[in-house]
Amino acid sequence: MNKERVDEVSRYYDSAGRVEFFVACLFWISALLSLTILFYEDIHVILQKLLPILFILTVLSQFIASQANRFYLIPRAEKLRRKQMLSDALGTPLSHDKTSFYYNNMYAPSIKRLGANTMENAFFSTEVAGKMLVTKRSLVIIYIACWVMLFSFRDTNLSIMMWITQIVFSGEIIAQWLSVEVLRARQERTYERLHNHFFHKIGSDSAKEVATILDAFVTYETAKSSSSCLLSSKVFHKLNPSLTKKWEQIRKDLDMDF
Repeated sequence: MNKERVDEVSRYYDSAGRVEFFVACLFWISALLSLTILFYEDIHVILQKLLPILFILTVLSQFIASQANRFYLIPRAEKLRRKQMLSDALGTPLSHDKTSFYYNNMYAPSIKRLGANTMENAFFSTEVAGKMLVTKRSLVIIYIACWVMLFSFRDTNLSIMMWITQIVFSGEIIAQWLSVEVLRARQERTYERLHNHFFHKIGSDSAKEVATILDAFVTYETAKSSSSCLLSSKVFHKLNPSLTKKWEQIRKDLDMDF
């Protein structure tokens, strides 16, 4: 039988990802415009009139796009993913978006399958976020090192220092890095808790198992909601083959196929 993986929910994440990229572009454009404004007197008269207008339009566009992503596009994608996850785990359709072979475990529809799905998601999220952090941590270190170095020079223009400080400590650099750090840490704890649950077979088929799995599921979803950040689809697709093999080995070691 041809087991073709289908994931119709992914298109909602693609929409949010495109807006996130657009917001990042607007951020750097507004940063460049604000730097140019610092040298207002040295530029052409026509540009002197256009720059403030362009800057205001760019900042407003960035704000509107970022808020639309934060309060609508990302929550919509997460809501539909949550419905799809519950539909798969409990064997009842909650949305019209179809998925097939998205999760890799052999449990029948049950609370145990929900636990396995949550553990698999937490595992992949932890690994993808960890890979993303390699780049993000490096960039943050470079930005902060440059910021500190410029502060050490007494002749550095104060306006330039204020501009660099605004860039480094903006939501696109420091805050975004911290969001991914917190998300990775929380998802790792969720994975470890469920791994411990399946390893020791704690409270199998009991109220304790139901409570443990539901608590892990809520913790997993809360971590995604509070971070309001998207994991890189590019990193996911790159790591997916190797992570899938690791996950298959994990579920075999834990007897999760029965």
